[in-house]
Amino acid sequence: MPRLRLTIGYDGRPFIGWQSQPGGNTVQDHLERAIARVLKTEAGAVRVHGSGRTDAGVHALAQTAHFDAPDSARLPADAWVRALNVCLPASIRVFACEPVAADFHARYDAAGKTYRYRIHTGPVLPPHEAGLAWHLPKPLDDNLIAEACAALEGTHDFASFAAFRGNEDGTEDTVRTIHAITPDRDGELLTITFHGTGFLYKMVRLLTGAIIRRAAGKEPPEWIPALLRRDFPEKKCQHVAPADGLWLVAVEYGISLPTDGKNG
Repeated sequence: MPRLRLTIGYDGRPFIGWQSQPGGNTVQDHLERAIARVLKTEAGAVRVHGSGRTDAGVHALAQTAHFDAPDSARLPADAWVRALNVCLPASIRVFACEPVAADFHARYDAAGKTYRYRIHTGPVLPPHEAGLAWHLPKPLDDNLIAEACAALEGTHDFASFAAFRGNEDGTEDTVRTIHAITPDRDGELLTITFHGTGFLYKMVRLLTGAIIRRAAGKEPPEWIPALLRRDFPEKKCQHVAPADGLWLVAVEYGISLPTDGKNG
């Protein structure tokens, strides 16, 4: 069966996240139902595997996923884009479909991810930004933002900046590498871009919360370094930025994805 890689964008507001749930209103659920409609088969007969989960309300510009199309489908890769978009809600779009090697995996082969967090600092949130940015109408020190971002870059144990779903056994590796955290301000819009090898559950939202605490002058300079060093293992960052402003921008792979179709 040919393995196909999808590049997907979605507005996360109508959905309860990426991961399939009993209620069926997740991005993964909608994609699997769309594939079933194209193939004229039962929903769930073909599984979609994403590069990672996004929470309810989180958006994506370029989520990556893969699935195995049955030989009977006889659809070229580019035809899947049109066929799936016809069957999907307007808030989910497939931008590209490419054949990949049979052993490609959207999650396990991911070498890096880029997330962007958007914060609107003006006194009034424009209506077209509702649900797409965190409205935070308070003064934030740009120098302290830059300081906090720089402190969080590099390879660290980010256990203090991770939430838990309740099924962890305490053995998860919480060391991650963040190559760059880049703040940018355009008038009342502040964006913070995170580029790293991978991120723990709610890690970007907790990092953003920590940056904003420092930028608002609510924590001392040594607060973030102490959390990274885990000077007090029982203490963790408790400040989670809302889902509204978080966007998955890109997923990177260290392999050549397009093939001539002979490998899968």
